[in-house]
Amino acid sequence: MFDMFLTNIVWLMTPSVLLFMLFAVLFGLVLGALPGMSATMAIAIVLPLTFTLETKFGIALLIGVYIGGVTGGLVSATLLRIPGTPSSIATTFDAYPLAQKGFAQKALGTAMVASAVGGMISLMVLVAFAPTISAFAVKLGPHEYAMLSLGAIILVVFLSSGNFIKGLIAAILGMTIASVGFAPIDGTARLSFGIIDIMAGVSLVPLMVGLFGASQVISGILSPSVASGAKLKVTGQGITLREFRDNIKNMLRSSAIGVGIGILPGIGGSASNLLAYGAAKQSAKDPEAFGTGDVRGIYASESANNASVGGALLPLITLGIPGDGATAILIGGFTIHGLQPGPLLFQEQPDLMSMIYAAFAIATLVLLVIQLGTIRLFPKVLLTPPQILNPLLLMLMVVGTYVSDNRVFDVWLMLGFAILGYLLERFGFSLAPLILGFILGPIFETNFRRAMMFSEGNMMDFVTRPISATFLGFVVLLLFLSLGGLRLLRRSRA
Repeated sequence: MFDMFLTNIVWLMTPSVLLFMLFAVLFGLVLGALPGMSATMAIAIVLPLTFTLETKFGIALLIGVYIGGVTGGLVSATLLRIPGTPSSIATTFDAYPLAQKGFAQKALGTAMVASAVGGMISLMVLVAFAPTISAFAVKLGPHEYAMLSLGAIILVVFLSSGNFIKGLIAAILGMTIASVGFAPIDGTARLSFGIIDIMAGVSLVPLMVGLFGASQVISGILSPSVASGAKLKVTGQGITLREFRDNIKNMLRSSAIGVGIGILPGIGGSASNLLAYGAAKQSAKDPEAFGTGDVRGIYASESANNASVGGALLPLITLGIPGDGATAILIGGFTIHGLQPGPLLFQEQPDLMSMIYAAFAIATLVLLVIQLGTIRLFPKVLLTPPQILNPLLLMLMVVGTYVSDNRVFDVWLMLGFAILGYLLERFGFSLAPLILGFILGPIFETNFRRAMMFSEGNMMDFVTRPISATFLGFVVLLLFLSLGGLRLLRRSRA
């Protein structure tokens, strides 16, 4: 494995490949830095454009966009107090006050270095534990996979921001969309209403691009945000070696939180940065200093949100279960290249696994060099006029959706999902349960039906098999906790 890792490092460092990796990282960085955009949106836009590329090349570009997008949010969080992505919410607490004191360069530099450290720590965790988890996952049967995928869906619903009922509705909607077309195993046509274009099912590309890409463009047009150029002046001293050394324990703890939260389906960096910030504040001797421009808060938030990237990739490549919305779209990258993420990839495609590790490392290092080298110039990206940016992004999405399958119908489908995504978010529905339901719904259905065939219809096998029973108990526990939370909410309102 190590030899293949080095071989892929050399391949990624060739001028032509490195140039495209640079473009991928920059694209993710720009969209992550712009308020209202996200890493998920960046991946959704680039995804269809990788269709004609070599498999390794396409996956490497998507990894670069993912890492760049997660990191990009720190720029607007620091300079405008607007988190470019949900992963940078806690960064605003101390980075913005520090920038307002005249140390914007220090705040940006601290966040950039912490992001790189968190990313590299999560990569080491990914390399260390992925083979073990994959070896265990190979032994799982359809009973276990059915309960595991159902547990992941319920977990996303349970942890979805806002409302359990809305999360459940979104997950069911995603599973319903996934059921359109021919059913697995028996091939029965479902919910196609005689429309030939959707008899084969809803394609992943128009769904992802519409929900996470075009819907944000619609939101940006209808609710434009105005950035003040007067706030974008980058001045002050940079980070110091002593501050970095004093925050090593902080970054290790925060990265551990990021990896742990990232593994949980549907959460990712949007929660990990807040939890890591809270842990750093609680462990400090002077917690009152947090929120006034303390670098410890920046180190905690940014190392945690980038560490969640490796955490989210871990269940994706070992179990085929996405850790967040962005990795759910990455599954589309695997799918359009004829790959199925999961334990068999380690046996059948070890070179691809090594390439993912190598792309992760190269993208993280390239990103750090770009950020530090353009620390005074890159913030000007925030001043990009929306009347230029939105039409450009929409053009990329339309072209990318069309070339993925060469069908005009997919473009209309993408626009329809864009309207759906905008309306759902407008009324407080999270898109994470919907997309996880779309991805995991077919996995649950296929394995459930296989389990029923193997057991000749005996449902008790889900209880008598130890691992399956454990996952089933987890599902029941989550439902119990969710229903208990609803009762408490109703009592508090009464």
